[in-house]
Amino acid sequence: MNTATTPDVCLTLVAAREIEEMIIDVLLEHDDIVRRFGTHPLDAHGARIGYASVAERVRGRAERSQFELLMANHDTPRILDALRARLPRADISYWITPVLAYGRLA
Repeated sequence: MNTATTPDVCLTLVAAREIEEMIIDVLLEHDDIVRRFGTHPLDAHGARIGYASVAERVRGRAERSQFELLMANHDTPRILDALRARLPRADISYWITPVLAYGRLA
């Protein structure tokens, strides 16, 4: 595989479901560096979780969206800065993990 397009990190974002589409818009605007990403619903738990509703508080879980972006590590600051600029008050958590291998089975 061409090393220029092989991702070396996975940038994971977790945010309220209400801003999922806004985050997707930012990611799609940066398709030159975010070539592939996935989203899925997530239930967040813990003492420091901000619950959006009484129902979430009663259930003990907050509805979130999780994004997984396979990309080059040196491009992660650009995406994080773009998200901060577009959504300055959004409570978005993130972490970066190395991608040890990437490929296709077929």
